[in-house]
Amino acid sequence: AVILDADGKIVSCAIDVAQNKMDVTDGEVPEDAASMTFKSTKEKLEEYGMKPASAIGKEWYEQAEAFEAYVVGKTADEVAAIPVETTDNGHVVTTDETLKAGCTMSISALIDATVKACSDDSAADFTGDAKLALTTSTSVDSATASAADGEDGTAAMYTSFAAVAVDGEGKLAAVCYDEVQPKVTFDEAGEITSDPTAEIKTKREKKDEYGMRSASAISAEWFEQNQAFETFVTGKTSDEISAIPTETTDNGHVVTTDETLKAGCTMSVGGMIQTVVKAMGLVG
Repeated sequence: AVILDADGKIVSCAIDVAQNKMDVTDGEVPEDAASMTFKSTKEKLEEYGMKPASAIGKEWYEQAEAFEAYVVGKTADEVAAIPVETTDNGHVVTTDETLKAGCTMSISALIDATVKACSDDSAADFTGDAKLALTTSTSVDSATASAADGEDGTAAMYTSFAAVAVDGEGKLAAVCYDEVQPKVTFDEAGEITSDPTAEIKTKREKKDEYGMRSASAISAEWFEQNQAFETFVTGKTSDEISAIPTETTDNGHVVTTDETLKAGCTMSVGGMIQTVVKAMGLVG
């Protein structure tokens, strides 16, 4: 996630990775799969374990912070032009001495994600100063199941992302919320049967391809309802967002009972509220 100034230069950058893993043994998912919890790479801090293998003695989150600081003041084109080389083990590392002093890990994905964020066609505009924060929330979806009776099993670890810009009064100046729902399928031997190289689009990226419109009581697609939610929470504090009135439907969806929000967003908002509030809590 980035904040850009009027000239397209990065004012602030925040990077994180959802690197979710589930052990599958002989085609069976763990018995406690439904209650599994996941930390993002940045949330793991020292637990990630990169420091012992780092030539500069830096953990992943520390090297990510060095990258974030380095790209401030640069345009998307300048970030894309960061000089790199590929190591013998396939890692794409920088050859820029300034960046290399704080970041020696593979940065190809960091560069790609930052450039992509700079070009987001659904970005929110705001004026004034604000602090940027980015977070993730991952849970195991009910689609997760072991392989049985000749049918493939599924590991579905779904992640929500929230990037927030919070002003000096603790109000949301801008927000970008998104979700990604990758499904890994496997057979009874535990061999992966889905394509590990397939492109996985987020819900915002899918737009009408997601297919919610036909099932929506207000005939609105996911990205449109998401935009309505983003608009509704902008200008609010985390306490006000936490206090958005909701109810749980018979199928377990947490939907709003606020008439203004409901006019544009009738889908489940429980995870949206939770993740946006979590992101706002990271702003010091």
